[in-house]
Amino acid sequence: MIMKVHVYGNTLNSAFDFTKQLREQGIDAELFLDNTSPANQDYPWWDNPEITPDNLPDWVNYYKTFPFFLMPNKETKKMIQDFSNCDVALVTCWGPILAMKAKVPFVFVSLGSDLNSIAYGDEFKSILYSSLDVKAKIKKIIKLITFVPLQRKALFKYAYRITISMGYQYNAYIKKYGLEKKTSLLNYPKDVLGYATNEVDEELKNKFKKYELVFFMFSRQNWMSVWNDLKGNDKFFRAYARFVKEIKPNVILFVPNKGIDIEYSKALIKELDIENNVEWFDDMPKFKLKKIQAMSNVVMVDNFWHNEWLKRYPLDTTPKVGFGFGCIESLASKSLLLTAFTDDEFYDGNKPPILYAFSEDEIYNRLSEVYRMSFEEREKMRNDGYEFVIKWHEQKNVLYKHIDLLKKASAKQIL
Repeated sequence: MIMKVHVYGNTLNSAFDFTKQLREQGIDAELFLDNTSPANQDYPWWDNPEITPDNLPDWVNYYKTFPFFLMPNKETKKMIQDFSNCDVALVTCWGPILAMKAKVPFVFVSLGSDLNSIAYGDEFKSILYSSLDVKAKIKKIIKLITFVPLQRKALFKYAYRITISMGYQYNAYIKKYGLEKKTSLLNYPKDVLGYATNEVDEELKNKFKKYELVFFMFSRQNWMSVWNDLKGNDKFFRAYARFVKEIKPNVILFVPNKGIDIEYSKALIKELDIENNVEWFDDMPKFKLKKIQAMSNVVMVDNFWHNEWLKRYPLDTTPKVGFGFGCIESLASKSLLLTAFTDDEFYDGNKPPILYAFSEDEIYNRLSEVYRMSFEEREKMRNDGYEFVIKWHEQKNVLYKHIDLLKKASAKQIL
């Protein structure tokens, strides 16, 4: 008998990709999509220009509603009823609530900060101390009050398994709430082998070829408060300013125009007097990003955590920084990667071949180091990073672990 799986929670198109992977393995998997997310990057048509909201694969069930699970409207009730017609569910985001309402066993995959919502106090502080305006804070607090009790009930009482890919969540959430016995540390499966593009963009090539290196930051601007996403953009800007002023390299930095601290980042860049060494870019679909990652002189720049991380994670004597999708995809495109990764536990103690940095001084040293590297040295790091991510994230190598959890969960009854 073929296992029927329903997938929900399309952060960065993760559920769309996961559903495709399961179907390629002969599993009857369907994606459930709604209008929960305000971000275009969380919908299939953002990454694939051939897909539209009205031209979706037949295995995608799209409900044009924001599912307020506490008092579901007609469309949400239909989604819950349809979702119940499966053996097991694989969910992220607020998916545990949907699975609980549909009375199906489920495995919860925490992507980034998904699990954090079970901590009332921390989530309230993250809203209170954020750079959001008052109206946005009120909306988030209302969502916190209405969604979190259901999320906690679903995870604590009904989740067959919780999987995390970020080590910082273990002490702060898994251990704190006694969820150790139902939690697994798993690397997220990606189509590493099929990710990179060989398509040459002549306009992009001509624009980039005049630089020795192009630093491409893909972390959104969230760095002011330790109670928000700990991206550490400010540390990079300060290190980069020292780098361009002292060494006077032939480089450029591209910075994403997104995040709650954009204005603070722009003010800091102006204060550091590096506006001529920085270009801002708007969020772009994956098929465009891949063309940038394909350039041989690109260094992808992720996050560097917050210097005062202990205020939020007092049990983590060293910062626990893992790989997000952007890091995995950067290595899959054979790009050099500069970030503060420390979660070796997810790779059996093996350190990925990246440009590691946490402090401002370390970032400065890494910038100087990669600029001095020969073409051959950079090529070796690119190829080593590619081999690393194939071993630990290529779907053919790691998907079976998730399928095994789904099979075990499907034998359980939720209610």
